[in-house]
Amino acid sequence: MRSHFLLGSTFAATLAVAAFGFADPPGKGGASVGVAAPGASATVAARGDAKSSTTVASPYAAAIAKGHGAYMARDYTGAMQAYKEAIVQDGSDPASYYFLGEAQIAGGSMVEAEASFAAGLRNVGTKDDLHGKLLFVVADLRERQGKWPEAKKAWEEYAQFLSTHPSVKGYAATATERVKIVDARVDLDTKYAPVRQRIEDRVKENAAVPPAADETPRPPAPAKKK
Repeated sequence: MRSHFLLGSTFAATLAVAAFGFADPPGKGGASVGVAAPGASATVAARGDAKSSTTVASPYAAAIAKGHGAYMARDYTGAMQAYKEAIVQDGSDPASYYFLGEAQIAGGSMVEAEASFAAGLRNVGTKDDLHGKLLFVVADLRERQGKWPEAKKAWEEYAQFLSTHPSVKGYAATATERVKIVDARVDLDTKYAPVRQRIEDRVKENAAVPPAADETPRPPAPAKKK
C-alpha cells in the first residue's frame, strides 16, 4: 500500500540523516533528538565541549546511533535492543519510542510497536512534527493489523491534526485516500460476510460427518485344496 511505502521511505531518510550525529535528551544537558513529520528528515546535533575539539556523545545519543546503524543494516533485533537502551537512559524523549516502534514493525512485532507508539504519544508534549509522525504510523499500523474501524479513526485524527497545525508538513491527501480505501474494505467485508459464513458452516458439517466405510468388493478367498 502507498502508505506503507511512504512510511518506510521517510523513516529510512530520517535515519540516514540522523545517523551523523546525536544530541543529549531533554533534562540531560542538551537538546532532544529531533524527528520531523512524514516526508522530512530529522537532524540531530552532537554535544561538543566548548573548550575542546573533541565531540562527546551522551549514553542516550550513543544508544540511538547504535539503533540507527543496526536498523540500516536490517538487524532489527539489534535495533530494538539499542533503542530500548536509549529509553533506559531517558524515557521522556518520544523520539526513542518512535524509533523503537519502527524497528518492531520491521521485525514483525506489531503488538509491541503499538505499545511503543502509544508511549511516544504520551510523551510527545508540544513537539508537533513528531506528534504528526506518530499519528501517521499509528494509522498505518491499524491498517496492517486489519483493525478497520480503528484505522479509519486514526487516519481521521491524523488529518484533523494536520488541519489544526498548518506548520506541520504531512500527508493530508494520503489520509483522505486511506479513509476511502478502508471504507471500501469494510463494505466488501460486509457484503461477503454471508458467503464466508456459508463456507464455514459447510466445512463444519463436512468435519462432523464420519468417513464412509470401505465398500470396495474384495477378491474371493482361494479355494481350499482337498
